[in-house]
Amino acid sequence: MCTNEYVNCEYVFNWEIKNFSFCWQIENEKICSPDFSTELIENTEWTCGLYPKGEDGYSVGCYLIRMADDKGPLLIDIDYDIIFLNANSSVLEECCNCKYTYSKGSSNNGYPQFMAKKDIILPHDTLIIRCKLRRSCEKTTNVVEQFARTVIRVDQKLYDWNISEFRKMKPDEKKSISIKLTSRKDLLSLDLFLSAGEYFEKIVLVSISSSLKSIKFVTVKLFLKDTEGNTVECGQKEFCSGEVENFKIIPLTFAKNKLIRKKDLYLKDDQLSLCCVTAFTTGIAFEGIGRTISGNFNRRDEDNKILQKNILSLKDDVKSLYNDPALSDMTLCTETKSYPAHIAILCARSPVFKAMFSSDMKESIRRKVDILDLNDDTVQRMLLYMYTDTLENLQWESALSLYKAADKYNVVSLRNQCVSFIERHLTPINVCEVLALADRHQDEDFKSILQNYIVNNQGEVLDLKEWKLFVKSNSELAAESLLKICMED
Repeated sequence: MCTNEYVNCEYVFNWEIKNFSFCWQIENEKICSPDFSTELIENTEWTCGLYPKGEDGYSVGCYLIRMADDKGPLLIDIDYDIIFLNANSSVLEECCNCKYTYSKGSSNNGYPQFMAKKDIILPHDTLIIRCKLRRSCEKTTNVVEQFARTVIRVDQKLYDWNISEFRKMKPDEKKSISIKLTSRKDLLSLDLFLSAGEYFEKIVLVSISSSLKSIKFVTVKLFLKDTEGNTVECGQKEFCSGEVENFKIIPLTFAKNKLIRKKDLYLKDDQLSLCCVTAFTTGIAFEGIGRTISGNFNRRDEDNKILQKNILSLKDDVKSLYNDPALSDMTLCTETKSYPAHIAILCARSPVFKAMFSSDMKESIRRKVDILDLNDDTVQRMLLYMYTDTLENLQWESALSLYKAADKYNVVSLRNQCVSFIERHLTPINVCEVLALADRHQDEDFKSILQNYIVNNQGEVLDLKEWKLFVKSNSELAAESLLKICMED
């Protein structure tokens, strides 16, 4: 862990990047923070360089760069820390006590693979990079802290795409739509077609070609609509305008035969209805340094300790409610046990519970919720997390069960924690089990993580009996994963 926030450092630079997932830079291309000047460190000037796709497309790189035209000495010895945090100030990754002799304009010192992209979980899509600088072999009690912000502009557009005579479609037939995103002739062309027959069930595919003038990065999400107006995400793709490939394939999460079997729900008058949601950026909406704080770190350290003590006290107080049923006003009931709880806490953590107790549903009237599809251990773990934001002694099976519970009650932060744990413990033997789970819960982001694991470990996964059983029980999902392998190859 890095040292205390202010001890032995003269400058702390906090750079917040909002809408981080829309960084459009390709491999070996950086986005820079606003420049910052450190008067206490020989009037040197600096910037942070972030490489959202690193060198390999799978990592995020980060560099501390000295400006070429500052007023400081030709050479200066610097110790520094680089820390990645999310918007909740949780540390994602850190490199501490780095040392380097910087010359003017020196930009080659840093970490090309600071952190794997897949490990960056940002509930608010905001990444904070904290850089702490100090001169080598020197100590100080005076600290300057600055806060900078870069906001990436994101626009979103929705389009309905109705495909007529879907059941009559042949493999060589295409249904097309052209989407104009901006007034500057930024265009997307989508073609829907069927797989050529490699699999028993015809997979539905959508190809995307683009002509992007001002747009730098775009995401495309497709949703299947039923006759009752409900939607479910069925495929997505993201790409930069600067990428060499300008042609993308999205394998949708349903087959033609599956839709035909449920034609009354999905194919009214033989029309397939999709909703296309595009989100895109044309660049940076705002960047600059917002505020500066300076002072003695000893005093600030004491203030921080008081704040942390208050936070811990608050967590202890809320946990005491969890341990004391005296003031509870509702009950969660499994098949074998009952758990007293507080409506206010559950509604604050779960929009599902909030909707339940904000209406005339029987649970609101009875002050009792029957949870017969979850076991006692899972309900108890979910309640503990909702009261204290902590997970205790999580294991593989309990993580899978807790993921189901978090998804059912839409406790997003808990679901993200479970996904992160499961991803760290993936093996070629267990990945198929989890892929089926993610598919049942229509979790496309999680599915993508698992299918990427299969692509990267296909030599081991495809030879196992677990895969062969998976193909028999989940033929459509297996075909989709195989198609992804073929596309990656």
